[in-house]
Amino acid sequence: MSIFNNYLAVDWSANSKPKMGADSIWLAWLSNTCELSLFNPRTRFDALNIIKRLLKDADGRVLAGFDFPFGYPKAFFDDLGLVKWSDLWADLFERVKDSTNNNNNRFEVANYFNSLFPKSGPFWGHPMPNDGRYINIPFKKPVGYGCFLPNEKRSIEALIKSTKTVWQLNGAGSVGGQALLGIPIVESLRKSVSTSIWPFESRISKVVCAEIYPSMYKIENTERIKDANQVKAVVKRLHGLDVKGELEQIMSIPSKLKGSECTHEGWILGAVN
Repeated sequence: MSIFNNYLAVDWSANSKPKMGADSIWLAWLSNTCELSLFNPRTRFDALNIIKRLLKDADGRVLAGFDFPFGYPKAFFDDLGLVKWSDLWADLFERVKDSTNNNNNRFEVANYFNSLFPKSGPFWGHPMPNDGRYINIPFKKPVGYGCFLPNEKRSIEALIKSTKTVWQLNGAGSVGGQALLGIPIVESLRKSVSTSIWPFESRISKVVCAEIYPSMYKIENTERIKDANQVKAVVKRLHGLDVKGELEQIMSIPSKLKGSECTHEGWILGAVN
């Protein structure tokens, strides 16, 4: 028996200007009537409005997957004096400013966090020219991870080698920037609809948000844009697993993880340790 009635996959973006097409935000929605819809909003603000509307109008439970990290290595929390994931989410919700035209302060936020460490890092990859605005952000990956900086990788990134580091802010594979702008979005959803965050919270609310990695899934090239094909593949796969009764078992994996994955780091849905 299925535990969800609807499935959402979100391919996120840290673009600083409105954008559509390749390398922009894509949403795939698969309802309990098996109707699949694709959306390509120009901005994160537009995406949030679409997501809120879909969740509000949804008939039954929703599994919503977002393709950015939900957490960081535990030492990052320790150095910031934060106890668990929800503390950092609340902090980012207050610090991160993201406007209706995608202009945002993610580099300023990362610059502040880096200022709390004795040497450069852990965030890296500032835009050029820097103009001295991001004095605490090195352009290239710094040294010292696991020593005077938190670990470079979460457990899930050590397991899935093709994933990117949570600390990279700019350039190809800069999921660090996506996380800084994405976590406040999901935090805002928690304030507007009954939502639980997997694997941090075990309860199944009307909406369960989970971290996804679309590259794990085989795609069919039915759409012109790769990102669109990926989100379609994710919702179809999640629906298929749920119908076969396998999704519930996949979501029980937190009981097999270490404590930090379920309190600080997060985990990619569908990954097996």
